[in-house]
Amino acid sequence: MKKIKKIYFALLLAILSLAVLTGTAAAHPPKGVSLSWNPNGRLTVNVDHSVNDPQKHYINKIIVYVNDKIVSQKEYTSQTSGETQTDTFELGALPAGTSVKAEAFCVIMGSSTGAITIP
Repeated sequence: MKKIKKIYFALLLAILSLAVLTGTAAAHPPKGVSLSWNPNGRLTVNVDHSVNDPQKHYINKIIVYVNDKIVSQKEYTSQTSGETQTDTFELGALPAGTSVKAEAFCVIMGSSTGAITIP
């Protein structure tokens, strides 16, 4: 009887370990964040985040910084596609040399950052 309990416990532990590892492997932070600037003051943020279900695993927030100060933030309840989250931010005219950064957060795990300097 004790041997059966040990086998049962070992099997249960193996199944739980596999479930945890599989769930962790499926969750991942954004792969990359690319920014493009329009001289009219519009910043486009494109987040590379490939997911199976953009309704459950998605980019839930993008924060935009100008010279390391938060100037805009948007929150989301799903991702625009299974591959990317794209959005635009109206920042107005910025002088050449200004540092602009965007940080994108995954609803499940992690974040990624991209940056540009205004030409």
